[in-house]
Amino acid sequence: MEQLELVKKTLLKEFACCSDELFTLGIMRTDSFTGEIGEFIASRYFNLNLANRSTKGYDAECSQGYKYQIKSKVISNNDFHYHISGLKCQDFDYLIVVYFDKYYTPLAILKIPSCQINAEKYRINASVVFNFSQDLTQLKLSKKEQFSIKKFAQSYLELQETGIVRSRRVVGDIGEYYACKRLNLKLCNNRNEKGLDAISQKDGLTFEIKTRRVYDSGRRISETRRINNLMGKSADYLIVVTLDHAFECSGMWIMPMKNIINLKSANLKIINTTVGIRNLVPSQVSWLATGEKFISFNNMN
Repeated sequence: MEQLELVKKTLLKEFACCSDELFTLGIMRTDSFTGEIGEFIASRYFNLNLANRSTKGYDAECSQGYKYQIKSKVISNNDFHYHISGLKCQDFDYLIVVYFDKYYTPLAILKIPSCQINAEKYRINASVVFNFSQDLTQLKLSKKEQFSIKKFAQSYLELQETGIVRSRRVVGDIGEYYACKRLNLKLCNNRNEKGLDAISQKDGLTFEIKTRRVYDSGRRISETRRINNLMGKSADYLIVVTLDHAFECSGMWIMPMKNIINLKSANLKIINTTVGIRNLVPSQVSWLATGEKFISFNNMN
């Protein structure tokens, strides 16, 4: 068991190094890996300037002033069907869709005029792929960029094989792995389960798990980190996990969901202020208090 945990720790460090390489090359700007690589590919192919991360409605702009919304998807078995929701067609001129294989090798790039999209939901089928596919031979990447992207993908696949991650939501999956290990929880099989991520098989208590990667870096302002999508959650407890640069757990807290103030726009600092919060893993983040130690659910109220 100790040997397996050592292997997992090593794989997480390797994954951190691979992601750092993509940041250094300008391929990624955040931990939203698939989306970031897709935006990089689209910007390189169409010669686009990527928008600031806070920009709403579009992801990039060309020299002629046209705005682009960019979506990315990793597929298998050449299944190009894609259901995209939440589109605001009035905010962009073109929808770009980048399809990858599991090694993040581009399989297709679509350029769809927004006038072809008449709703917030858009379904891509074989006809759409045929009509709007671009010539992939025009995509120019350096050997260094190609090598680093593939190495990153291989590192991810190794994490997947060990069961540390289940999806492309890498940061969230790693946090769930640590939380379930600490409290002996069972993850919900349905990734789209409304309101909860895990359940205690012992007493039936339910848990929502949120994870943020927090460390000193010029590319992120840690103390502004938010905890999104807490509205409407039905879980009994919220578990917050922080990860350090090497994707190791640097802090973990548990709190009654009912005690959280401002669910719509919560900040990581709710760790310092929420009534009834208890600490599961001591904090390594200076501005997040360790607080009272979790002993049992009897001392939570």
